[in-house]
Amino acid sequence: MAFIGAINDRLRKYFHTRAPLLEGRKIFIGCSGNFTVEQLLSRRLKSAELFSNDVSLYSSVIGHAVMGRTLPFDVVNEDLRFVMDYARRGPAESVASVLIVLEMLKYEKRKNAYAVRMWNHYLSAWDGLFEKTLAKVNKALASIRIADYTMLDVHDYYPRDGVSIGFLPTYVGGYEKLFKRLEESVKWDTPAYEMLTEERREETVRRMTAGEYILYDDRERDLPCAARVDLFGHRTVFIYSNLGMKAGVFKRRINERVPKYRLLMPEDGISPEAEIKVIEADLPTINHYRNMYLSKKIEPGSGGPCYMVFATPPPACHSREGGNPSPRLFGFLIFQSYSQRGGKADEIYLLSDFVVPSARHRRLAKLLLMALKCREVREELEARTVRRYRSILTTAFTDKPVSMKYRGLFELVKRGTGAAGQFLNYRAEFENTSLKEVVALWTKKYGKK
Repeated sequence: MAFIGAINDRLRKYFHTRAPLLEGRKIFIGCSGNFTVEQLLSRRLKSAELFSNDVSLYSSVIGHAVMGRTLPFDVVNEDLRFVMDYARRGPAESVASVLIVLEMLKYEKRKNAYAVRMWNHYLSAWDGLFEKTLAKVNKALASIRIADYTMLDVHDYYPRDGVSIGFLPTYVGGYEKLFKRLEESVKWDTPAYEMLTEERREETVRRMTAGEYILYDDRERDLPCAARVDLFGHRTVFIYSNLGMKAGVFKRRINERVPKYRLLMPEDGISPEAEIKVIEADLPTINHYRNMYLSKKIEPGSGGPCYMVFATPPPACHSREGGNPSPRLFGFLIFQSYSQRGGKADEIYLLSDFVVPSARHRRLAKLLLMALKCREVREELEARTVRRYRSILTTAFTDKPVSMKYRGLFELVKRGTGAAGQFLNYRAEFENTSLKEVVALWTKKYGKK
């Protein structure tokens, strides 16, 4: 059990090396959140005074505990009333209680068997989980040294007579949504603050940068840029500061292995008699192909299990290769396990599917999806993950009304808008079709030149 936060490892290392610039200063940290900055600076600085501020229950119970105080609150969720017997024991105990409750609430609705098992496990194993969490909390609290903790609207927190540090919420209501069920389950004296709209956020930045500052942001600004971090699957983030911090640029890194498989060339075709094979791939191998065919904004190191899909070339290729042509690699499937995504217990999440470019087959992606639904793939996934599956769920990020790739093979089940923009969720049932049968079906319906 650990505090949650959004400051990536590279930025933590950057702050760690630049921290001596702040020695002996008064430092005012707004939106303390996970207290990551406080932990870093507490370890590096001996004479600096750190002042922390936040308005969420999650951060406030931690901030009070660091100061040796217990934040008064009452658990009003009837299923969790017993938690107060533990929370009342002291500041660290109140933090441990809130952390476990926050995790438990992920399974509160008990929509499926997995969620029911997890909820019951937390209840039956509470004492042991509490003791383990409490030990970690005590260790974390001992590493944070602050002069005071306040619960002010961050809009009114800056400027101060010192260095202002801010990691302001990027999306309006983002943190409120994250802690919504926790705030509903726990009654406490909520501090007064207004939602940090775009206008109020910009005004806060102007107040903050009126003096000495370090600002973490995900947009380009006309301010001195101390560091830039490019991350796969995330927006580029910047560190702005007028403290003369040494510049740092952190680029994307990819762990890849270059394999020796033969690819299906754009001019190659796939005959109705082609044999389809699905072979598992490790992440370094799949990263190589993701880097070749997918957007560079998509993080290559996530996902698993991963598979490569091969097709035997048509007879025309036999003479060119001595009568024994090797299979051609044309498709890639990347899944995420149920525990990573949540959802139905008998459903697996398809994180990504893509094919090589083809001049012969405009609907090559359809063959990959039809193969995906075959019983051999289902059986492989069940053996690999030790779980039974009935369906596949995936997401298409697009502002169009439908995704032509999934149309006709998957059912559109949801439209929505998230941090990455508009999206469509698609679901399909696994079928009893074999890989051999599906090639003939695809050829008849989609495999024309």
